[in-house]
Amino acid sequence: MTLNKINKKRKNYLVNNVIKTGSVLYIKYLLLKEDEIKISSFIGLCITQKKKSNTLILKNNIKKENIKLIINTHSPLIVSIKVIKRYKKKV
Repeated sequence: MTLNKINKKRKNYLVNNVIKTGSVLYIKYLLLKEDEIKISSFIGLCITQKKKSNTLILKNNIKKENIKLIINTHSPLIVSIKVIKRYKKKV
């Protein structure tokens, strides 16, 4: 699957409002280092979604520390976005 097809799928997520605040997301993204490229993953609760800049802010507690991840949804570094769970109540 090419990057253009992946980007079109990601755009459809935001257009169809599948990703909302309060949903738990599983995101795989490319982690670039000096010598190597790794695929890293993150599971977190979507706190905010900014529609103008197409960014998501995810939050997770790992070892009693809050970790926030800010993601641009149109970035080519993102491999996949999956919705694991949706909460109906507001966060």
